[in-house]
Amino acid sequence: MPKTLAERTAATMMELIAIHSPSYHEEHARKDLVVRLKDLGIEVEIDGAGNVLGTLGATKGLEKEPLVLLNCHMDTVPNAVNAKPFVQDGVVATDGSTALGADDKAGIAAILESVRVMEAEQKPHGPILLLFTVAEEVGLEGAKAFDMDRLRSVKRGYTLDASGSVGTVITRAPAKSDAKVVFHGKAAHAGFTPEKGINAISMAARAIDNMRLLRIDGETTANVGTIRGGEVTNIVCDRCEVTLEVRSTTSERVQQHLTHLELCCIKAIGAFGGSYEFDSVELYPGYVVPADAPELEYFAKVCKKANIPYNPVPTGGGSDANIMRNKGLPVITLGIGYSGAHSTSESIPMEALGTLTHLVGLLCAPESTLE
Repeated sequence: MPKTLAERTAATMMELIAIHSPSYHEEHARKDLVVRLKDLGIEVEIDGAGNVLGTLGATKGLEKEPLVLLNCHMDTVPNAVNAKPFVQDGVVATDGSTALGADDKAGIAAILESVRVMEAEQKPHGPILLLFTVAEEVGLEGAKAFDMDRLRSVKRGYTLDASGSVGTVITRAPAKSDAKVVFHGKAAHAGFTPEKGINAISMAARAIDNMRLLRIDGETTANVGTIRGGEVTNIVCDRCEVTLEVRSTTSERVQQHLTHLELCCIKAIGAFGGSYEFDSVELYPGYVVPADAPELEYFAKVCKKANIPYNPVPTGGGSDANIMRNKGLPVITLGIGYSGAHSTSESIPMEALGTLTHLVGLLCAPESTLE
């Protein structure tokens, strides 16, 4: 039977990991989560997208404390399905055949265990909202669908969804756009009349070869994710599809690089003939948290009280906070202790889980506890 805070949080996380919840298939995880929340005395609502909103009233006399938001996502990446977690030398990991799913079930476990401790030990706290979203891993779709007006009264918000040690806070996160390019060539028999064809794969290769990809500068990255074209070797390929992504600090910088990528496509068409289609969509906007933002200053004070190193850093990934901050909400993303997210080497120390759970409790405590 788990006894320490770290052991209890780890046990809860491993129970959550056992419930498969790839993006858009969170129904079993949601059902389990709703039961857990209600058992803790939390009022639960589910919106049309499948997001779960929990409400925990303040301890008597603390109703006027600032409203705190705790946020995680319920979905995992596809390769976290059928994860087989185990504990070795104080670290929770998998057998190496899947990702772990600590992103983001470590965050959910820490919230659940923190609330359990607050209620069981009658620790004072102000009003708390708990938002658990769907389809975060595929473009923050749950957060986009959620009615953010429901959160207008939030004074401090925390998205528990970043790698790095507990005490890490994300001060800059990128905007991200995906793009799809379809090159149209001309089919011909590759042995009889190849000169009559226009090879769409060659067009794509020329375009990609001229693109600035991977690390562009200190704020911008770009990547070709997939390329698909052709069916057999004896036909000059007449269609090739390429998917790409671009990330940068602002939507404007993303658009600038998308323009460069499309120009490479135009030049390839000029060299080979044929035609192309270029379509892009912004998955989410970026944000920068000012160094003097009250939510950062408060988090730094809580870390100091808890003797946890405060570590403000930028990131190359997105989270639900991207959506919420761009709606004017004072939400920051916190590191929760895992490493190797989305990979078969994903792991999290049990000690980090205990520290995270303790930290969540302090973030929900009355402001006077910092004095």
